Amino acid sequence: MSPKKKIKILLVDDEQEFLNSIAERVKLKGFEPVTATSGEEALELAKKEHFYAAVVDLKMPGLDGLETIKRLREIDPKLHTILLTGFGNEKVKEATNALESEYFDKADMPSFWDYLKQLAHKVEDSMAAAGLATHGDLEDAEKIEKGEE
Repeated sequence: MSPKKKIKILLVDDEQEFLNSIAERVKLKGFEPVTATSGEEALELAKKEHFYAAVVDLKMPGLDGLETIKRLREIDPKLHTILLTGFGNEKVKEATNALESEYFDKADMPSFWDYLKQLAHKVEDSMAAAGLATHGDLEDAEKIEKGEE
């Protein structure tokens, strides 16, 4: 019997200390965090690996968070994307919504962690459904979640 496959979440932030801190918390929530310190690095990782979700900072050198999310979705249209910023405003919220992405302010981390908990339950529910449908791998779970099965 193989160990339960962890769900990979891509974390993108140019502030290394914040990135390390959030990666540790994400790991404690049962996910497998993979970190990138720039939008460009995130795109390279997304071309090589499959992620269930990406949490992206807004203000970064090079590609900003909105452009990074847009390009990540071009690589994987089913990727759950979350903009996590300390510099948000209504215009940024609207742009995030236009990208069909979630928006959270770093000043309100409890809401972000609640969302991540819901995401974990969503994955568990779809994994259970996949287990009933076939032999329960992540790809089956995602198909069920998207209504493809």
